[in-house]
Amino acid sequence: MIEFKGVSYTYPGADAPALVDVSLTLARDEIVALVGANGSGKSTLARLCNGLLLPCDGEVIVAGISTGDPERVVDVRSSVGLVSQNPDNQIVGTVVEEDVAFGPENLGIAPDELRVRVDAALVAVGLSGMERREPHLLSEGQKQRLAVAGALAMGSEHLILDEPTSMLDPQGRADVLAVMRQLRAEGHGILHITHHLDDVAHADRVIALDAGVLAFEGSPEQLFADEDLLARLGLELPPLAAVAAYLRGAGFSLPVAISDARELVESLWP
Repeated sequence: MIEFKGVSYTYPGADAPALVDVSLTLARDEIVALVGANGSGKSTLARLCNGLLLPCDGEVIVAGISTGDPERVVDVRSSVGLVSQNPDNQIVGTVVEEDVAFGPENLGIAPDELRVRVDAALVAVGLSGMERREPHLLSEGQKQRLAVAGALAMGSEHLILDEPTSMLDPQGRADVLAVMRQLRAEGHGILHITHHLDDVAHADRVIALDAGVLAFEGSPEQLFADEDLLARLGLELPPLAAVAAYLRGAGFSLPVAISDARELVESLWP
């Protein structure tokens, strides 16, 4: 579990805080989508999750450990894996298995355990059989999954994914979202930072930031139903959700959060 307790953060020299008095809990076994306009504090919150940044006020606790405890930095960063928007910035190995092994190997994990971790991580993200492939030969979606595998091999219980689908084609996005759902089913906690509200429909819970303030916490259905809040946050309904809203206005009974076209069709003609 990751707990934010009254957390505020201001970058050195900044005129305004990036986060203001944020309190929330991120549990395992759930996908939480984090949304908000550019500059709302999303990436700052992500970096606070694993101690890359430390709060100016308040406290962040990971699995009972304060991120401010200098003797437990490795424990915190092993428990919370941060995957950036551009996976090329995180790939360091000459072949896939070397890249996945890089983090745990530097923790001193024994070779037998290292092999088990690498194999399990590659299976989890659907890259088993590509152990000897060179990373530059992977698709962008596969590279993103490789970055996730590296975090899993570290033993991460929580994964913080910062805009993981923004550079991907539709198939790559679908693959990464499928990996998220599979990892959630296996007991991992996922914080998915995204600008794509159509991805939000796949989340269990949504958190929205507005100028560093926690402006919303609830289900995707609740967020999509609040048009005034969406407008205030500078967010737009995804196309399918907008179509569903129009059809509901025409008298059709449809769920508020529609994740794909097939779900829309099946809702109209069950």
